[in-house]
Amino acid sequence: MSANILLNEILAMLHQVKDSEEDLEKIHNFLLENIMEDEDEPEVTIPEKYKELVSDIVDNLESGFSTKIDAEKAVIISAVNEYGFTVDLSEEDEYKDENDTDEDEETENFGSFINIERLESFESFEIMENFANSLDASPLKKQLLNALLQKKPFANFNAIIHNSPDKTNWFNFKRKALEQHVVGILTANSLW
Repeated sequence: MSANILLNEILAMLHQVKDSEEDLEKIHNFLLENIMEDEDEPEVTIPEKYKELVSDIVDNLESGFSTKIDAEKAVIISAVNEYGFTVDLSEEDEYKDENDTDEDEETENFGSFINIERLESFESFEIMENFANSLDASPLKKQLLNALLQKKPFANFNAIIHNSPDKTNWFNFKRKALEQHVVGILTANSLW
């Protein structure tokens, strides 16, 4: 059979069970276990001299701040939140430029500077979704995935996870995802 014919048959089958949460979950689990490839990213080793920098950048992202770093010195120069509040973290006057402008790009590398923008909503949503999908089949997994489908998914997800015994696992998962995000940007900009 051709791929199009198979796809049409599969879609027709899915349409027949679309209202059965139990059947859909069985299909979902089957696909995850037997068809889908494991998308685990390889562990990236952070050079020792950059570990504190990466940790500080992740702290800023968790607090809703974009971060500007001096790539040559591997130091944070400033952090800016969504309201434009700037925290000047540089100790040197050479960074203070009144004509400094920010572009709306995720990263910029002008000379020795790299801007790491706070996550977009869809990126944060993806982290929450990945966490929920990483859980074994449980009531919590169902609750979290359902919360992500409702209005105000961020508030619903947080209300559930903050009152669950997996709260610490969530914070560790989120931090690791943000760390991988930062490492990807820094390596793409040839910091190490």
